[in-house]
Amino acid sequence: MIPQFRCPQLSIVLLATVLSFLTLAPGRSDDAPPAGKKTFQDVIVARQKDLLRDAVQYVEQHPDAADLDEAFAWSFETARRFGLEADALPMSERCLKSRTTSAANKSAAKQVLCVGLAKSGKLKDAVTAFQDSLQFARFGAVGEPLDLAVELVAQAGLAGEHGTAKEIYRTLSNRFGLNPQVGEFCENRLRKLDLVGVEAPELRLTDLKGDPASIADAKGKVLLIDFWATNCPPCLAEFPKLKQLYADKHEEGFEVLGISLDDSPDTVDAFQAQAKLPWRMVCEAEQVRQAREKYKVRTIPSLFLVGRDGRIAQVDMKGNDLRRAVERCLAEK
Repeated sequence: MIPQFRCPQLSIVLLATVLSFLTLAPGRSDDAPPAGKKTFQDVIVARQKDLLRDAVQYVEQHPDAADLDEAFAWSFETARRFGLEADALPMSERCLKSRTTSAANKSAAKQVLCVGLAKSGKLKDAVTAFQDSLQFARFGAVGEPLDLAVELVAQAGLAGEHGTAKEIYRTLSNRFGLNPQVGEFCENRLRKLDLVGVEAPELRLTDLKGDPASIADAKGKVLLIDFWATNCPPCLAEFPKLKQLYADKHEEGFEVLGISLDDSPDTVDAFQAQAKLPWRMVCEAEQVRQAREKYKVRTIPSLFLVGRDGRIAQVDMKGNDLRRAVERCLAEK
């Protein structure tokens, strides 16, 4: 049996409380940690890479093993959880050639294949694989294709291929043209992608402490504008990694400006204090409305990464992809 490591999942209800005393380190599967900066998460990811390598070797040496499906399932789950899709490419290719593996494993293999190719620098092949996978997607099952599109768009953004990112959303929208939710989602994402490369629209804001805040204040720094709310689970789920990223990169010139869509500033103030989020927050209804209009924000979470030159470098990056994007922007003097 192939060994595995399982991380406990945190309840969203408890997230603010957990954040008050614990900051989770993000995975660093794509780049080695700086000297002296190794974290426990780095140890975990390194171990998972070793185990994944062992799993690939096991399948290659035992192609008719009775527990082959278990090996495939563990490998794909691990690859997705720790951002190791590129390492799992041999496993995904072997799974797709298998005539006996489960449909669930086949589906997971296609996702890992697409993301793994993109992370390996083969974005064109990844997009082709994505388009092929859509041919067999069921109209009512849009969750997996949508999640996969978001991941591929992130990789396209990191590669500077924003035109390809738009193509991915257009392809998804065309495939599920009769699904209004998918169409609206893609349309919203395309609007925000249109902002990449342009100067970040100026905002005149007042933070929760009553101090003025603006985009110009961060000129020469790297700024993440985060549209969020306390009743948005995906927004809250990103805070542990974002908090760690801020701690790691703030002294290098990384800033975060939170723009909350909550109705009550008191709610946001209480959450910020409990979660110990160190960046500035804005929650004034009219200012938020204007900010949403300028940044074409219809849904949350919506994130905009502004480079040192004041131009929008990336949109809707999260997790390890956001860390990589921030590091690249900080490196541009």
